[in-house]
Amino acid sequence: MDSAVFIILIVVILLLIILGIGIYFVITRLYKQLRKGEAEAIESIITSQERERTSISREVHDNLGPMLSITQMQIGYLIEQTEASTQKELLVKMQKQVQEAIKQCRNISHMISSEVNSSKSFHTVLQEQIAFINEFGNIQIVLTIPNDFPAIDPAKGTSLVRVFQELLINTVRHAEATQVTIQIEKTPDHLFFSYQDNGLGFQLKSIPLGLGIQNITKRIEIIGGKQLWNEGTNTSGMNLQIMIPLQKIIL
Repeated sequence: MDSAVFIILIVVILLLIILGIGIYFVITRLYKQLRKGEAEAIESIITSQERERTSISREVHDNLGPMLSITQMQIGYLIEQTEASTQKELLVKMQKQVQEAIKQCRNISHMISSEVNSSKSFHTVLQEQIAFINEFGNIQIVLTIPNDFPAIDPAKGTSLVRVFQELLINTVRHAEATQVTIQIEKTPDHLFFSYQDNGLGFQLKSIPLGLGIQNITKRIEIIGGKQLWNEGTNTSGMNLQIMIPLQKIIL
C-alpha cells in the first residue's frame, strides 16, 4: 500500500512539473507575442509621428513663413510712411519681433524635418542639429564621434537623431544645464552612445514618464539597443548610455 501511494505521489509530482513547464512556455509565448504587438504598435505610432513632422515642417515653411515675411515687408513700408517718432519706434519694435518669429519658424522647420536619408548620414544630421543648438541656444554641446563611423540604416538613424533631439529638449527645458557631452564609440560588434549633461539630473524610476522619455526608451528598444540611465557615473546631471549591436543598425 505504501509503495502504491508513493508511486501515485511521484506521478502527481511529475504531472505538476509537466503542467508547470507547459504553463511557463505558454506564458513566455504570450509575453513574446504581447511584446511584439507592443513594438509594432509603437513603431506605427513613431511612423505616424514622422509623417506629422514632415507635414508640420512643410506647413511652417510654405505658409507661415511667407505670411510672416509679407507682414515684415508691410511693417517696413509703414515705418517709411510714419513720421511720428513714438509710432515709428513701436513699428520698429514690431518689425524686430516679426524677424525673430521668422527665424524661429525656420529653426522649427529645420528641427522637425531633419532625417537621415540617402544624401544625409546620421552623423551629418546630428552634427547639423548640434551646430544649430550651439548657435542659437544657451548651452554648449560637445560631440565626439569616430572617423570610421559606419553607414547605418536611414530609418534607424532617424530614430537615433530623434532620441538625441528629445534628450537635448529635456536638458534645455528642465535640467538647468550649461553643457552637454555626447560621445560615440565603435567596436567591431557594437556602437556605444553616451549622453551627459551637467544639470539637475533625475532617477528614471522616481519620476512620471512623460511622452518625451517614453519616446526615447521605445525608440532605443525598437532599433535593438540597450539603455542605462543615470548609472555608472559619479558626476551630477543626467547620463544615458546606449549600446546597439552593429548588425541591427548598419546598412
